[in-house]
Amino acid sequence: MKFLFTNKKLDPSLAKDFENLELKEFGWNTLLINDTATLTETANLISFTNGYLRDYSFEKLVPQKKSAIQHVFKNWPVADHITGSFSTLILDKTYFDIVITSDLCNIYPLYYLLDEGQIYISNSLILIGRYSAAQQDKTGIMQRAIGPNFCNIGSRTILKDCKRLLPGEWIKINNKGKIIEKKFDNSLYQKIEETNLNNIDLENYWNQYKKEVSLCTQGFKEVNIALSGGIDSRIALGAIVNKNISAYTFGSPKNYESKVAARLAKKKGAKHIILFDPNQYFPKKNLFYKYTRETEAVNLNSWLEILTQIDPRAKKPIILGELCEALPGRNIQKLNTGQFRKKNFYKYYVKNENIKLTPGNPLSFKQWKNKKMNFILSWHVDFWFDKLNFTTSKKRIIKETIDDAEEIFRRIESHHLPFTELYDELFSWYTYTRMILSRQVNICNEKFYAFSPGMSMQMLKKTSNIHPNQRLYYRFANTLLKTVPELKGFGKIPTSQIPVVPQNSNNLVKIPIWAIRSKIDDWLIIRMMSNKDINMRYRLLPSINWAKVYQQDGMLENILDYYENNQLDNKYSKVFYSLAENRKNLIKWPFANMDIISGATLNAELDLIKNQPE
Repeated sequence: MKFLFTNKKLDPSLAKDFENLELKEFGWNTLLINDTATLTETANLISFTNGYLRDYSFEKLVPQKKSAIQHVFKNWPVADHITGSFSTLILDKTYFDIVITSDLCNIYPLYYLLDEGQIYISNSLILIGRYSAAQQDKTGIMQRAIGPNFCNIGSRTILKDCKRLLPGEWIKINNKGKIIEKKFDNSLYQKIEETNLNNIDLENYWNQYKKEVSLCTQGFKEVNIALSGGIDSRIALGAIVNKNISAYTFGSPKNYESKVAARLAKKKGAKHIILFDPNQYFPKKNLFYKYTRETEAVNLNSWLEILTQIDPRAKKPIILGELCEALPGRNIQKLNTGQFRKKNFYKYYVKNENIKLTPGNPLSFKQWKNKKMNFILSWHVDFWFDKLNFTTSKKRIIKETIDDAEEIFRRIESHHLPFTELYDELFSWYTYTRMILSRQVNICNEKFYAFSPGMSMQMLKKTSNIHPNQRLYYRFANTLLKTVPELKGFGKIPTSQIPVVPQNSNNLVKIPIWAIRSKIDDWLIIRMMSNKDINMRYRLLPSINWAKVYQQDGMLENILDYYENNQLDNKYSKVFYSLAENRKNLIKWPFANMDIISGATLNAELDLIKNQPE
């Protein structure tokens, strides 16, 4: 879904290259929107919601939606019967006050630009850029252009004075374009349970997960799911009940992951569709620009293997797994390093002993923050300033980036996290998950209604409140899969990460197999690169062969085409062209191309803003 809301009269021709946009008026306010099914209206309010927002104290769908927007317009944080994964704009039809808000992780972006009484609110930077004529923001462009994550920090965007809602942020704007109130929801990690796990905790968690899946698929007899074969996607699969299910997997049918997904789909009685088109990893420019314009979420191009090969007659839900990797605590970095796992394998994986966590305090937070800030700034080096031709703006860009990082640090600090090990986790949710992994939902959201139930307000609160000792190393997830009736059947099927043995096997068996498989994979890649022979085996088990992806006909020519209208600098685009060339020639590790695609997507967005349709 794409929309633009403003108190300015709009010229529809500026957006005629967008598909199916309709023009609507509310008083002196104007709306462009391509999916009116996302509108909810009451006697005094109307909302435009990306994702789903529900009051589940009601049984029927329409009262759920209406009650939820009435509640959210007046209350933040919300009561426990309000849930969803969403961003929304709610308009008071009498006084024309506006509330804009987002869930606790903000995976559906919502941007706002308030300029001398003019209001622009949208989930599209391209639409805001065209209609507001906002200038480019060099700091925002710098952040998007460089690693490690190629994403903006805090509320900054690539447009000057245009901001993105922060996680859990609620803003009220009057009809003159002034912010009159701002609130935040800091409810994550606030009721962390005891270390020991009990059946009531498991039952409550699973019941809420099923509730979320039911809410976001309500009114549909057919439901789709993105099925990878991992733990999170099989939990999502098990939570779908009383629906006709189509499970989609991208990649070759020969891939081991595809075969695992096929077994899971068969166990559930779902239709399984495997779609494979390696040309989409470096698609033609026209297609690349089409999906950039319509979704602003091109990153993991495996999704294009699915999206370019389907044309649904009507939009239906597609369920994705939980994007935070919260349930296994994968972003608690200190406790997930290879060195830590190796040193403590017997203690924590075999004996399942509890890890002694470090109590949080202001001093430890300050020390962590300084370390994280240094890491962010380590990418702001002369090399990248030169490649972007931003050398003269270096001091200002660094200062503004520090301010942006502080914005996220304040959001984390306001939660008063009980353990220092959780600082990294929440930072990852507020940056990498929010900006990068969320693109998987947003790129699917034009042809489907894309939802990640595990990212809903109530689910993310429940997950964050499970004690880290229970989340780490899949302890909670494994217990779910062993005890929940709807999930038990999946336990006999291996995961794509740990082949051969059933998922419900003992860690004493699973982890060594995972380690051996990883070592063999690394050795095979090193051997291939040493011999400069792409026909050598790439993985122990068939998977995406990135060495051959870089051999696709026209790969380098397509990268040049992405920068045909170069809005950055030729020195910058040459860095990624050379990187692709070196990966093609096995001089550099032929790994996933998200870094190359990120720079090209940034350029495409800037180009689509500047060069409006004729």
